Amino acid sequence: MPVGAAAAAGGYRAAQKRQAAANVRRQEEVKLINLIARYDKSNDGHLDKGELGDLLQDVNNNVRPSEEEIQWVLQVADRQDGNVSDQLGIADVQVAINTWRAYTENKEHIDQVFEKYDKDKSGKLEFEDLKHMLTDLNDGVAPPDSEVEHVLKKADSKDGQEDGAVSRMEVVYAVAIWYARLDALEAQKQQTSCCVVC
Repeated sequence: MPVGAAAAAGGYRAAQKRQAAANVRRQEEVKLINLIARYDKSNDGHLDKGELGDLLQDVNNNVRPSEEEIQWVLQVADRQDGNVSDQLGIADVQVAINTWRAYTENKEHIDQVFEKYDKDKSGKLEFEDLKHMLTDLNDGVAPPDSEVEHVLKKADSKDGQEDGAVSRMEVVYAVAIWYARLDALEAQKQQTSCCVVC
């Protein structure tokens, strides 16, 4: 095959892939629109807290989440686009479902974490509790207080309700922040080592 023909065929395949991806996105958007319509009792094109609770109940095998869980999912999803309205649109609903699934898929582990680290049984991990958890995740090496503070601040502000502690719903995010921070530090070390060796 001549070089020009191969390049044209490659461009055609790339265009087909982009088109297929666009079709998938449109199908997902239609599913979300239908999902919103199913639970949108007020017919305003958005889900409020009660409507979100109904959706999460169905996603959760007909077990209604607590008011605290519904409120947390609403706040996390509503803050994603920077337009806080206490109602969820198309993109927000997808975030809400993903957030709820991440929480429920890890609930047993979260319960174990709180059993072990929530010393005062407040339902929140304060600074020292979080530091002990991160120490265990860090193979027994205590992280610097500045790292604990970074994780605490980021996880605690996820829902816009900062209280200086990590709730059950926020702990999955705190662990993700911690591992992302470790990955970034490791990448930075490798980059610095490369520069020294080179």
